[in-house]
Amino acid sequence: MQLYLNETSPFSRVVVATALLSRSSPLSFVWVDPWSSPENLKRVNPFCLIPALELEDGTSLTESLCICQYLIETYQPQTLRQVTFSDTNEMQQLGTAKTLMEIAFRTAAITRYSDNDNPLIQRGKEGILGSLKQLDQMIEQHGLDAHLTNNLSTLYLHVALDYVKFRHATLFDEVVSRNIIDFMRQSPFRSILSQINIDALAQKPTYDRLFVACSL
Repeated sequence: MQLYLNETSPFSRVVVATALLSRSSPLSFVWVDPWSSPENLKRVNPFCLIPALELEDGTSLTESLCICQYLIETYQPQTLRQVTFSDTNEMQQLGTAKTLMEIAFRTAAITRYSDNDNPLIQRGKEGILGSLKQLDQMIEQHGLDAHLTNNLSTLYLHVALDYVKFRHATLFDEVVSRNIIDFMRQSPFRSILSQINIDALAQKPTYDRLFVACSL
């Protein structure tokens, strides 16, 4: 299998974490710049979006959530489980995390082509702030432990928050939520995500190298 990815993409990062926790093998990384629309990425995903997973039979899987679900169902990892679709709290957390990740990424990406006073940027920032405040209330209401299950929604939420802190530090600091900080500190995925942080991925490591580094 080949995973097309980029070092700063939160969508790539969540798939890398899922692949490592799933002990999926064989797997190789293909590092690409999606903004330049390279032909090899366009072949597996005409939208030139990452991540994209090309299977051994040539089938291409796109969209990070679909790829993560495929890896979990295929390899059945013990340290990362699928969400329970009938559990409203888990589904709410997954929806919040996935949308937060998408809006945070889109808001940062728009600045490549527009001034900061663009209405879409302002709307995105307002949404990020509102989402962080709502998340703080959710944790307060349900209790921290309810948000620390080792499932896909927790992984997505941790990666999304890391990305907001990375790209939108001012917004992250504006909320200053003890609940959110405690979630990130106690997350069951803190250890592996520390091994595949932005600096580590910037070195464009191989999958095997990360696998060994994470002691999996």
